[in-house]
Amino acid sequence: MQLAEQVVVITGASSGIGRCAALHLAARGARVVVTARRADALEQLVREIESDGGQAVAVSGDVTREADLRKVAETAVERFGRIDTWINNAAVYLQGRVREITPDEYRRVLEVNLLGYIIGTQCALDVMHRQGTGAIIQISSILGKRGAAYFSAYAAAKAGIDGFTQSLRSELWGTGIRVSTLYLAPVDTPIYQHARGKFGTIPKPPPPVSDPESVAKAIAKLIERPRNEQIADTFSFFYLAMSKLPSRGGDWFLHRTAQFTLSDIPDRGDNLDQPLNDVPRVRGGWAEPGWRGFTLRETVRVLPVESLLAAAALGFVTSRVARRIGAVGNGSMPRRRP
Repeated sequence: MQLAEQVVVITGASSGIGRCAALHLAARGARVVVTARRADALEQLVREIESDGGQAVAVSGDVTREADLRKVAETAVERFGRIDTWINNAAVYLQGRVREITPDEYRRVLEVNLLGYIIGTQCALDVMHRQGTGAIIQISSILGKRGAAYFSAYAAAKAGIDGFTQSLRSELWGTGIRVSTLYLAPVDTPIYQHARGKFGTIPKPPPPVSDPESVAKAIAKLIERPRNEQIADTFSFFYLAMSKLPSRGGDWFLHRTAQFTLSDIPDRGDNLDQPLNDVPRVRGGWAEPGWRGFTLRETVRVLPVESLLAAAALGFVTSRVARRIGAVGNGSMPRRRP
């Protein structure tokens, strides 16, 4: 079905990717049903969509509560008659060493980032089996394919989504219901400002950082042309290529580059258990410094030895090229024999 003909449910729509996707899909004609814990943020989002001529309805709730997501599904059917695509997107973020993260913190991340997807999928399936058609999109991360230092809880949940979704796809064979997984690289959203940091500061996304608008476009494309798995950013291919290397090599690289994820912004609260009362927004501002958040100064700080070697190699190549150009200009280059 074309996007303009679809009814789309989006979880975690109060900010970041969910909010951006809702605005983008509604602008293209989709009727959207948005849910998150913050009713005020959802109401503001609906007003923005409607002011641009779109159609939207908000249902506040927690994805870890089955009754809340049942209400979302029921509202979508009551308001628009069906659910064509259900997007599981709600997530919380936690940074810390494994030995410093409590079992309750692990439990909460898994409840939101994995169990929330499972409950949402079940609610979507109940409607889609009656319809005989539909699509479910799981918003995942490259960390689900290859975990990185300090993000064990998030990576565990995203890896769990893979196992769950692969099992589900084989179960749904021949039903007319498609399930897709979209793997994202770091995206410029407020999820990092909302995260719990165990180092006294909030985490930050390692560069290069993607723009949420590009993710929204990838979601729209996946809605109209479903695929089992989709990678949304070129950087993801390089990151996932580490799985082809010896595991110790990948471990060394991710250990060396983990400093890119540490900010100097004090941790002043998080949304792990309760939503924060900040201004709802799509972007977190992480892509603004340098090129997609990538700066020479931070690279030298995190990788001083590697930066020195790279500078030396660049200087050597530059000097060789300069001498060659100078030789050509002076006419002193030896002529080739015929």
